[in-house]
Amino acid sequence: MNKQILSSLAGLALAAALASSAPAQPPPKFSPATHPAPDTLLFRNGDLLYGRLLAIDPANAVQWRHPDAAQPIEFKPDSIAQIDFPAPKNSTAPPNNACRLLLANGDSLEGGLVSCDREAVALQTWYAGRLSIPRASCQSLVFIRRSPAVFDEITGLDGWTQAVSAAPAPGESGQWTYRDGAFYAGKTASIARDLKLPDAAEIQFDLAWKGALNLAVALYTDSLRPIYLLNKEQGPDFGGFYSLRLDNASYRNIDLWPIKKKESLHGLGQVPFPSLNNKDRLHVALRVSKAQHKIALSLDDTLVKEWDDPQGFAGEGTGMRFVQNPGGVIKLSHLRITHWDGIFEEPAADSADACWFENGQKTAGAIQSISNGKIAFRPPNRPVEIPLAELKAITFARRQTSPPQTEAATVRATFAQGGALTFILETWRPDGMIIRSADFGQARINPAAFTRLQFLSPEKKAAGGPKG
Repeated sequence: MNKQILSSLAGLALAAALASSAPAQPPPKFSPATHPAPDTLLFRNGDLLYGRLLAIDPANAVQWRHPDAAQPIEFKPDSIAQIDFPAPKNSTAPPNNACRLLLANGDSLEGGLVSCDREAVALQTWYAGRLSIPRASCQSLVFIRRSPAVFDEITGLDGWTQAVSAAPAPGESGQWTYRDGAFYAGKTASIARDLKLPDAAEIQFDLAWKGALNLAVALYTDSLRPIYLLNKEQGPDFGGFYSLRLDNASYRNIDLWPIKKKESLHGLGQVPFPSLNNKDRLHVALRVSKAQHKIALSLDDTLVKEWDDPQGFAGEGTGMRFVQNPGGVIKLSHLRITHWDGIFEEPAADSADACWFENGQKTAGAIQSISNGKIAFRPPNRPVEIPLAELKAITFARRQTSPPQTEAATVRATFAQGGALTFILETWRPDGMIIRSADFGQARINPAAFTRLQFLSPEKKAAGGPKG
């Protein structure tokens, strides 16, 4: 395909959409009821293209349909960085003994726990049938007691409070705008809402930006107006909150600050993140427990930091505030907040399995088997049988054996319900994709399970005070 056609089709590139203060051209509309929104193709050079994915043959081409092209378009697979799919509106009902299995390599699988013995854990999934995973590959298993989302997707400006920030220079303040399921800001701007954050919450959102990333996210705030941190004592009253700072301009790091009106500013620990300078988009996931005064941050489905506030939980509200500080232009989308079970990822014990009960207690021992809704467990004193309904989680003893060396994964896929899976992609079609996993071998997976396919690069295979 020649460069002129590609340039025309890539006219909806993210940079153009972000930089314009006027409403941008919306993505193309697709008529089939099963595809109310387009897929999004991200090239390694930063170009963005809306349309519909038709097929992937990793050895030959990615086939794509665009409404302005008479025929399907073929792209070289090496030129593609990522493909995003619309999030499903209706999630699949959780199966019996619904759980999320975390693997030693950071992957996770969701399904119904069928059985477990000394060799393998078996899950029944709606997207790939029954999967058998070696015990040596399993790190922990968390039982899902899923409840409706507290907040699910940005649908407009109604219900949000905007505040005109005092500009570091005349004309530098602006407002967030809404377009096609996302908020955009090209100047210093604040937008906030009381989202009724629960005491144990999982908060997820996507960011994309052009230029400098200089964003502050206020968590568990009672103020819908931005707080000027360098003179907060002289400003209006506010309750305590946390300020998560994402900055690739000045420091190229991430920090979490507990903010209280009468206390000096201090961070809970910076996360050096130099690769922020080489990115222009992130999937952000936060897990928060007020009871444990902990906040864990994952970026692109990888845990990067877990903060523990020694002074107790600082947040005194239930709102969130997004403040774009002086820098580039930014897009905020796919904001989703759900109740969470409060279990942080823990490394497996060296020599013992562990059962975590709903009341917070824990017992160590050895898992003999799991079947028929019960676990045969052997603590040091005597064997017991525990109903799975009484458990929140299981952690598996660390195995000393090393997994065999396998071919490097080519794709990292993000599940619609959270979590990710790495694998070698053999084929992709709308009715099914064939993959090879180092943990469970070849499988046929329903593509609707994923909202994102990230194609791993060869190297992955081998001014003014801040506001918060």
